[in-house]
Amino acid sequence: MIEEIKLRISSNEESLIRQKRIVKKLNLEKLPFKISSDGFCDMYINMFTDMSKAFHYQNDRPGMRWCLSTIKKFKIFILIFEANELGNEIYKENISNKLPEYSYKTIAQIVDEGLLKGHFIKLSPRTIKKTKDLKIRNIRPSEDLTVEFINWNIDIISSISKFLKKY
Repeated sequence: MIEEIKLRISSNEESLIRQKRIVKKLNLEKLPFKISSDGFCDMYINMFTDMSKAFHYQNDRPGMRWCLSTIKKFKIFILIFEANELGNEIYKENISNKLPEYSYKTIAQIVDEGLLKGHFIKLSPRTIKKTKDLKIRNIRPSEDLTVEFINWNIDIISSISKFLKKY
């Protein structure tokens, strides 16, 4: 049995008009199913309820909790994770060049904190290419953080899949 949550329609005219403006601006045509703008509001509250569990911080995922604590940490983590998966080198200066909106000092502090907490490690990239500059230390996510991130993505995919089966 599908448990549906019905959106409480506001009797407030201003809220109703606001809701219609928001729905009008949504890209509903990108959804993998057809739904009218009127039916979307009821469906959305169910989607949000089903998927929100995957976005809660969990005590058993300290690395992800740390990475998601600020947008700066998350952007740095994503660059490090991507470089690791592609087998590319990444280091503080390289991250600083890719995130010009943050100072080198800020990036270095976050990377150093991640290293200190064991979320990041200094380890050669997975590719055979070796750096000639001995001052450069490649940064990779720890095994635990890698597992936490992939499992978090699996949880999100699973939540979306369950939701899509309902509709």
